[in-house]
Amino acid sequence: MKLVVNSLLGIGMQAIAEAVALGEKAGLDRNRLLEVLSETAVVAPAHLGKLEKAMKSDYSPQFPLRLMKQGFWLILNLAAAVGAQMPATRVALEVNAAQSSEGQEQDFSAVILEMEKQAHLGSPDNRRTRIAGE
Repeated sequence: MKLVVNSLLGIGMQAIAEAVALGEKAGLDRNRLLEVLSETAVVAPAHLGKLEKAMKSDYSPQFPLRLMKQGFWLILNLAAAVGAQMPATRVALEVNAAQSSEGQEQDFSAVILEMEKQAHLGSPDNRRTRIAGE
């Protein structure tokens, strides 16, 4: 049961990270975007605190990225054993692993940073400084 629940938790965070990167790339203000997302019914209660912390660029580990990565491996191993297809989990693991390679202990919500990096957005602090300096 834990692996099934963690698959929803991790894939949900991946979906949020992609939505945030898309919104930012389309020109939406990052903090306003995170604020609005946190007020929608489609964001799970387990992710609400993650959005609030992301507004502060706080990715201190509550559920460490390395444990989510380990969970994704276990989920994919279980899926292979029972013959279930998990394409979203496979992609979420890749993004999780890319962010894990940064080396510092972070929360699993730090996949937001990886998706922003893949979208060539730079760090949230640099964007805030650039916007404030314009």
